Amino acid sequence: MEVCADCGAIYDIPGDSCATRFDILLALDHSRRQPWGSHHGLAFAVYSLQHPSLSTPETLDRAWRILHRVYIDGDEPAAVLHALSGRGSSASASWDVPARPPAPSGWPAITIADLGEFEAEEYSRLLDAWCRAAVAWWSGIPL
Repeated sequence: MEVCADCGAIYDIPGDSCATRFDILLALDHSRRQPWGSHHGLAFAVYSLQHPSLSTPETLDRAWRILHRVYIDGDEPAAVLHALSGRGSSASASWDVPARPPAPSGWPAITIADLGEFEAEEYSRLLDAWCRAAVAWWSGIPL
């Protein structure tokens, strides 16, 4: 049995890990097929926040900004990601988003391991739950 040191995900199959699952998810994202392709920004943000040891502080700040705007402020994901890409008219640096809190202790309620095989029919719902769990874990705000 393997336990992820960052998010606490438990893997019973040798070779299975958060990194392995994220590589599979990235391949689906980059295939530009739906529902995965349009959710790449959220998936990258949530994975980064749940694996802070693998990310730079700048990446974590950007991930926090994305998920805060979507899950706490209620903004549309596509609009947030468009603005943060530099192509949008909104200056994301001026957004009123609190600074990223210190890294949380314990484990989030949902990890990438809980998303299973990323089945198309359930992916959007499971990604949403994963993102909400990450925001709740970092912010202490139940969502």
